[in-house]
Amino acid sequence: NGTMMLLGLCVVFSWTFPMAIGVPSASIHMTAAFLPSTDNARNVPPRPLVQANKDHAINRRIRASHIICSSKRVAAPPIREDIRYIAGRRALLIHPPPSSSIKPNISNPPLVILGGMAQSIASWEFHLPHLSQNRSVLIYEALGQGPPPPNEVCSIDGNEVTLEQYYDDVSLERQGRDFWNVVDEAFFAPESFHYKQSNASDNDSDNAKVDVASFSFGGRVAMAAATLKPDRIRRLHLTGVGAERDALANVHLASWKDILGLNYIDNADAEIEEECDPINHASRCTSRLRSFAWSVILATYSEHFLAAAGPERVKTWVDSVCRYNTEEGLRVILLQTHSKKGGNQPDLWTPAAMAQRIQSSQSIESCRVLVGSQDKMAHPNQALQLANILHKYDGTGEVLEDGIYKVIEGCGHAVPMEAMRLWREDVLEFLNK
Repeated sequence: NGTMMLLGLCVVFSWTFPMAIGVPSASIHMTAAFLPSTDNARNVPPRPLVQANKDHAINRRIRASHIICSSKRVAAPPIREDIRYIAGRRALLIHPPPSSSIKPNISNPPLVILGGMAQSIASWEFHLPHLSQNRSVLIYEALGQGPPPPNEVCSIDGNEVTLEQYYDDVSLERQGRDFWNVVDEAFFAPESFHYKQSNASDNDSDNAKVDVASFSFGGRVAMAAATLKPDRIRRLHLTGVGAERDALANVHLASWKDILGLNYIDNADAEIEEECDPINHASRCTSRLRSFAWSVILATYSEHFLAAAGPERVKTWVDSVCRYNTEEGLRVILLQTHSKKGGNQPDLWTPAAMAQRIQSSQSIESCRVLVGSQDKMAHPNQALQLANILHKYDGTGEVLEDGIYKVIEGCGHAVPMEAMRLWREDVLEFLNK
């Protein structure tokens, strides 16, 4: 009877667990089931296929309850610091659960998570306990991402400025420099938790290495950081990043720029901006921002996944984008990191150009490129090309044999959200092998 009561408690808890851990429904409900699609108009290169999870949402919730009910999966909850600004960027740090009453079991290099353009820390909360079992994990919002910064952060030389002035330079080169400022303060400053708990001899910030798992825009930021200091990244995991954008991806990109009004001129007859609920939203939620959120979501998730989620659930994801982002920040990211440079000078910060510089350094131990078979923003052909450049391969054979390129069948661009478990397993397998 006692066993049956315990099992009953586990199953009942599984229905409430997602909300109990404080993860927004937008990130939890992205685990809904979907079916793989075989009708892809664009040719997909030979690839090792990984079938995405088809289980129903109820089974997913029951599996989530195992985190609490099974000591084999999580012996103790991770140590979570408060969300705060680190080197001027909104960030969250999580550390391994204690292996004893004295110190956490920090046995691997720290891991840095970098999310997509319209994502926030909240988008990744569900992944973090799984990734922090034997390493410290940092996720932060790059310049232009996230809610409006507080006045003490939104300043230049001590003077408060507007968001437009604050976001004056969000280029990938700037983002790469920011990456190392955040990493050094988060992990290798003497007052940091990780520094105090790990071996002090390994904490020379000039040589200390980190692992990186990144998605989409976050992958481009990770590559910029690796371009600047390749000797400080041990392993680099990229999801949804291609060498270049193909024709369809450029159409989506053009629509986002138009929606956010990159050519928009303020005048007396401008559209009226609707105010969002100030209690639930961190920034003004203009009609442009909501339209942008809908467009991004429809372009980055597979059709089967969206159909399974339904319009009401997708609307909560739109609300999340508006709640945790600003129109000003997203607009300038599009303008400065997703536009081709003019003139005859080569752009050194495209994924292809950065990959060539990373490969030439011969400093990073290994890179892996993961992509969904239905990715509209980084088609598998372009992801394969990026993997070839990173490893200086001329064809597909070595890339497939070495396991540095993988396609998740049936997924769109947002593999970490559509196939959460498969994505985490791939990241951990890559980092720990």
